[in-house]
Amino acid sequence: MKLRVFRKTVRDDFVIIDSQFPQKEPMGFRNTEINEYFSRFKNINAYTMYPMKPGEDAWFSHGYGVDKKTYEENKAGYLKLFGQNEARIHYLDEGTRYKFKLAYSFFLAETYTLLPFFEKNHIPFMFILYPGGAFGLDNASSDAMLRKVCSSPYFRGVIVSQKLTKKYLLKKKICKTSDISYVYGGFVQFREEEVKPKKFYPKDKSTFDVCFVAAKYTEKGVDKGYDAFIAAAKIIAKKTPDVRFHVIGNFDESDIDVSSLASRITFYGYQKADFFPEFYSRMDIMISPNRPGKLYEGNFDGFPLGVDAGYCGVAMFVSDELGMNEHFTSGEELVIIKVNPRQIASKVMAYYNDTNSLYKLSEKGRQASRKFFSIETQIEGRIKTLNDTYKREYAREIE
Repeated sequence: MKLRVFRKTVRDDFVIIDSQFPQKEPMGFRNTEINEYFSRFKNINAYTMYPMKPGEDAWFSHGYGVDKKTYEENKAGYLKLFGQNEARIHYLDEGTRYKFKLAYSFFLAETYTLLPFFEKNHIPFMFILYPGGAFGLDNASSDAMLRKVCSSPYFRGVIVSQKLTKKYLLKKKICKTSDISYVYGGFVQFREEEVKPKKFYPKDKSTFDVCFVAAKYTEKGVDKGYDAFIAAAKIIAKKTPDVRFHVIGNFDESDIDVSSLASRITFYGYQKADFFPEFYSRMDIMISPNRPGKLYEGNFDGFPLGVDAGYCGVAMFVSDELGMNEHFTSGEELVIIKVNPRQIASKVMAYYNDTNSLYKLSEKGRQASRKFFSIETQIEGRIKTLNDTYKREYAREIE
């Protein structure tokens, strides 16, 4: 007689399921957002995905999640900074049943990859549809994934961070208006008390400092406009000797020839969150000439990129190829640029020659960034949506 084996069942209340949290070296908006939920909710826990493969609708083949050993290493690093959260971090086990009242996940790709897990375990879920994460405008595969996720009997709603995303979901009839919560923007990594006093050129420092901050996902970083940044830097460098250029991310001298910039450009690689407040205190301009549709079909970034810099008082020079700007006044709170090296260089030089206007702009940009992107502002909208969804789900459960 064959014995029936009963799997262990884990019950929990409100959970976040993610492929990257916890991080060995905690940084970025996702770490900030999840930590803030821990501080605001007593009944929330986080679970790390075991390696999972996406379904047949995905245009990508890579999976999401980490093995148990990697999870333990990441958790140990995370707990060095956030030891108070140790009891709230867990690892999903493929052979275990899960009974969660409500789950929350990030991005389209991860949520789509999690969908079989949600449906197998009958877990109600909602997710946040940030730009990126395999979401693409008029991308047939992205649309198919969205339709499958949003038509699941366990789908309970989606948070969107850009008005363009909400319009797109409604235009494509992927979601109903009642399914969508619009919370503009994303999280900065710092609180106001962590920001360092700004250093001004030429009063506090002898150089005028321009930075580029992004990860390299494509050759020459064309999706983030790294090639345009370097081309503009070469033009600027010929006009004045005291401008310096700074690159944060996985770029180096081998990506594009920068020999003509010599010692005037510095590559820092990736940096931890605590590096940035002091770094940004010395920066005058942050340039982000990002281009949509270069990483994959229909991809785009949120607007504006570089809000960490803006939050710290760095003037933001950002592109807006899709016309997404709704909250900032160009020329007063930031500068909208074309992805054109000569135009970028011209605008930088205009403010280099008029630092009074530059620092007025960066201060207004700082105020706007804190208004829209502070941790307090961002968390309130999400908490309301998550609380309302949880209450509806709890009421449904006890009916």
